[in-house]
Amino acid sequence: MIKGDYSKLTKKWFQNSSNFELDGLALQGLKIDRIEVGLVKSSFVIPDHLSDKDGNWLAGAMAVLIDGMAAGAVFSMTGGNLATIDYSLSFYSTAKANEEVEIEANVAGEKGNLASVIITIKKKSNGEKVVVGKQWMHVTPIKRPQAGKSKL
Repeated sequence: MIKGDYSKLTKKWFQNSSNFELDGLALQGLKIDRIEVGLVKSSFVIPDHLSDKDGNWLAGAMAVLIDGMAAGAVFSMTGGNLATIDYSLSFYSTAKANEEVEIEANVAGEKGNLASVIITIKKKSNGEKVVVGKQWMHVTPIKRPQAGKSKL
Protein backbone atom coordinates (compact mmCIF):
# COMPACT_ATOMS: atom_id res chain seq x y z
CA MET A 1 0.00 0.00 0.00
CA ILE A 2 1.39 3.38 -0.98
CA LYS A 3 1.16 5.67 2.02
CA GLY A 4 1.49 9.40 2.46
CA ASP A 5 -0.10 12.34 4.23
CA TYR A 6 -3.40 13.09 2.55
CA SER A 7 -4.98 14.61 5.68
CA LYS A 8 -5.48 18.04 4.07
CA LEU A 9 -7.16 16.48 1.04
CA THR A 10 -9.42 14.39 3.31
CA LYS A 11 -11.50 17.38 4.40
CA LYS A 12 -12.24 18.16 0.75
CA TRP A 13 -12.98 14.44 0.20
CA PHE A 14 -15.63 14.61 2.96
CA GLN A 15 -17.16 17.72 1.38
CA ASN A 16 -17.37 15.98 -2.01
CA SER A 17 -18.85 12.83 -0.43
CA SER A 18 -21.76 14.84 0.90
CA ASN A 19 -22.74 15.61 -2.71
CA PHE A 20 -23.89 12.00 -3.21
CA GLU A 21 -27.51 11.36 -2.30
CA LEU A 22 -27.11 8.63 0.35
CA ASP A 23 -23.87 9.96 1.81
CA GLY A 24 -25.24 13.48 1.69
CA LEU A 25 -28.22 12.54 3.84
CA ALA A 26 -26.12 10.70 6.42
CA LEU A 27 -23.15 13.10 6.52
CA GLN A 28 -25.08 16.37 6.38
CA GLY A 29 -24.03 18.43 9.39
CA LEU A 30 -20.94 16.34 10.18
CA LYS A 31 -18.34 18.58 11.83
CA ILE A 32 -14.77 17.44 11.28
CA ASP A 33 -12.84 18.21 14.46
CA ARG A 34 -9.45 16.68 13.62
CA ILE A 35 -7.79 14.86 10.75
CA GLU A 36 -4.40 13.18 10.94
CA VAL A 37 -2.85 10.40 8.91
CA GLY A 38 -5.08 7.37 9.63
CA LEU A 39 -7.37 9.21 12.05
CA VAL A 40 -10.56 11.25 11.73
CA LYS A 41 -12.43 12.73 14.71
CA SER A 42 -15.75 14.46 14.27
CA SER A 43 -18.95 15.45 16.00
CA PHE A 44 -22.49 15.17 14.73
CA VAL A 45 -25.90 16.36 15.87
CA ILE A 46 -28.40 13.72 14.77
CA PRO A 47 -31.01 15.38 12.54
CA ASP A 48 -34.73 14.55 12.78
CA HIS A 49 -34.82 13.06 9.28
CA LEU A 50 -32.38 10.31 10.36
CA SER A 51 -34.55 9.08 13.23
CA ASP A 52 -37.47 6.68 13.52
CA LYS A 53 -40.95 7.45 14.91
CA ASP A 54 -39.59 7.15 18.48
CA GLY A 55 -36.75 9.59 17.78
CA ASN A 56 -34.01 6.93 17.70
CA TRP A 57 -31.14 7.34 15.25
CA LEU A 58 -31.71 4.88 12.39
CA ALA A 59 -29.22 2.00 12.18
CA GLY A 60 -28.94 2.38 8.41
CA ALA A 61 -28.01 6.06 8.76
CA MET A 62 -25.38 5.13 11.35
CA ALA A 63 -23.99 2.49 8.98
CA VAL A 64 -23.60 4.98 6.11
CA LEU A 65 -21.90 7.50 8.40
CA ILE A 66 -19.57 4.82 9.81
CA ASP A 67 -18.61 3.68 6.29
CA GLY A 68 -17.85 7.28 5.32
CA MET A 69 -15.75 7.87 8.43
CA ALA A 70 -13.77 4.66 7.85
CA ALA A 71 -13.15 5.65 4.24
CA GLY A 72 -11.99 9.10 5.36
CA ALA A 73 -9.48 7.61 7.81
CA VAL A 74 -8.03 5.30 5.15
CA PHE A 75 -8.06 8.03 2.50
CA SER A 76 -6.09 10.31 4.85
CA MET A 77 -3.12 7.94 4.59
CA THR A 78 -3.48 6.53 1.07
CA GLY A 79 -5.31 9.01 -1.15
CA GLY A 80 -6.50 5.98 -3.13
CA ASN A 81 -9.79 4.55 -4.35
CA LEU A 82 -11.51 2.55 -1.61
CA ALA A 83 -13.89 -0.37 -1.40
CA THR A 84 -15.39 -1.82 1.77
CA ILE A 85 -14.89 -5.58 1.82
CA ASP A 86 -15.86 -6.55 5.37
CA TYR A 87 -18.01 -4.67 7.82
CA SER A 88 -19.49 -5.31 11.25
CA LEU A 89 -21.34 -3.15 13.74
CA SER A 90 -21.88 -3.71 17.47
CA PHE A 91 -24.68 -1.63 18.99
CA TYR A 92 -24.50 -0.70 22.68
CA SER A 93 -27.14 1.99 23.20
CA THR A 94 -29.50 4.26 21.30
CA ALA A 95 -28.98 7.87 20.37
CA LYS A 96 -31.84 10.28 19.80
CA ALA A 97 -32.58 12.98 17.27
CA ASN A 98 -30.93 16.31 18.19
CA GLU A 99 -28.41 14.52 20.42
CA GLU A 100 -24.72 15.22 19.76
CA VAL A 101 -22.31 12.33 19.28
CA GLU A 102 -18.54 12.09 18.88
CA ILE A 103 -17.12 9.85 16.19
CA GLU A 104 -13.58 8.53 15.91
CA ALA A 105 -12.28 6.48 12.99
CA ASN A 106 -8.80 5.06 13.42
CA VAL A 107 -6.81 2.85 11.06
CA ALA A 108 -5.86 -0.05 13.33
CA GLY A 109 -3.77 -2.09 10.91
CA GLU A 110 -2.92 -2.87 7.35
CA LYS A 111 -1.88 -5.85 5.28
CA GLY A 112 -0.98 -5.50 1.62
CA ASN A 113 -3.67 -3.33 0.03
CA LEU A 114 -6.07 -3.86 2.95
CA ALA A 115 -6.66 -1.49 5.85
CA SER A 116 -8.54 -2.26 9.07
CA VAL A 117 -10.47 0.58 10.69
CA ILE A 118 -12.21 0.83 14.06
CA ILE A 119 -14.96 3.43 14.31
CA THR A 120 -16.41 4.39 17.69
CA ILE A 121 -19.46 6.58 18.27
CA LYS A 122 -20.13 7.92 21.78
CA LYS A 123 -22.68 10.33 23.22
CA LYS A 124 -21.02 13.68 23.79
CA SER A 125 -23.04 14.39 26.94
CA ASN A 126 -21.84 11.40 28.98
CA GLY A 127 -19.36 9.39 26.87
CA GLU A 128 -21.74 6.42 26.63
CA LYS A 129 -20.80 4.11 23.75
CA VAL A 130 -23.48 3.95 21.04
CA VAL A 131 -21.87 1.77 18.36
CA VAL A 132 -18.51 0.35 17.35
CA GLY A 133 -17.79 -0.50 13.74
CA LYS A 134 -14.98 -2.71 12.49
CA GLN A 135 -14.23 -2.46 8.82
CA TRP A 136 -11.73 -3.74 6.26
CA MET A 137 -11.18 -1.65 3.15
CA HIS A 138 -9.31 -2.42 -0.06
CA VAL A 139 -7.16 0.39 -1.39
CA THR A 140 -6.43 0.85 -5.09
CA PRO A 141 -3.87 3.57 -5.72
CA ILE A 142 -5.01 6.32 -8.04
CA LYS A 143 -2.97 6.14 -11.22
CA ARG A 144 -1.49 9.49 -12.00
CA PRO A 145 -0.37 10.33 -15.55
CA GLN A 146 3.36 10.00 -16.10
CA ALA A 147 4.81 13.23 -17.44
CA GLY A 148 7.21 12.92 -20.32
CA LYS A 149 6.21 9.41 -21.42
CA SER A 150 5.24 9.27 -25.04
CA LYS A 151 3.59 6.40 -26.86
CA LEU A 152 5.04 7.57 -30.19
